[in-house]
Amino acid sequence: MRELRDSSDIEVPPERVWAWIEGLADNYTSWHPAHVSAEWERGAPNEVGSVLRAVEDLGGHREELRFELTAVEPPRRLDYRLLGPISLLLPRGSFTVIPTTAGSRFVAAISYRFGRLTELLFRGRTAALRAHMREEGESLKLILEGERRSGPCPDA
Repeated sequence: MRELRDSSDIEVPPERVWAWIEGLADNYTSWHPAHVSAEWERGAPNEVGSVLRAVEDLGGHREELRFELTAVEPPRRLDYRLLGPISLLLPRGSFTVIPTTAGSRFVAAISYRFGRLTELLFRGRTAALRAHMREEGESLKLILEGERRSGPCPDA
């Protein structure tokens, strides 16, 4: 089993990053231009066993993904497993929020089962997934740091 991992340092407290993750279904389409939709298909948001159904464009392909939450540890970690045929290649992933002196580090990880032949056949898809994860991290940084800078308006 191998893993793709991307991390972004974000200058907001971990609780702010976690609050954004808790609203994942509502925040999904603003997170990345390739994200089409997301909704909770089963269960309550952010509870183990709940399933999030998401649609996104990845490397020129429209993907319907279903994520079942397997562990939720506020405000630090959310683990999931992918459901359906894609789980044969991409069985699980996680979002982790790590406190830093400047704020937080957001880490996205996804495990994959690619042998040498599979990796050669899906090289473009792997590159697209890696780029997508990097873009998500950069976007989350911009979203959350932009919210921090704009903040509430002072009373006049």
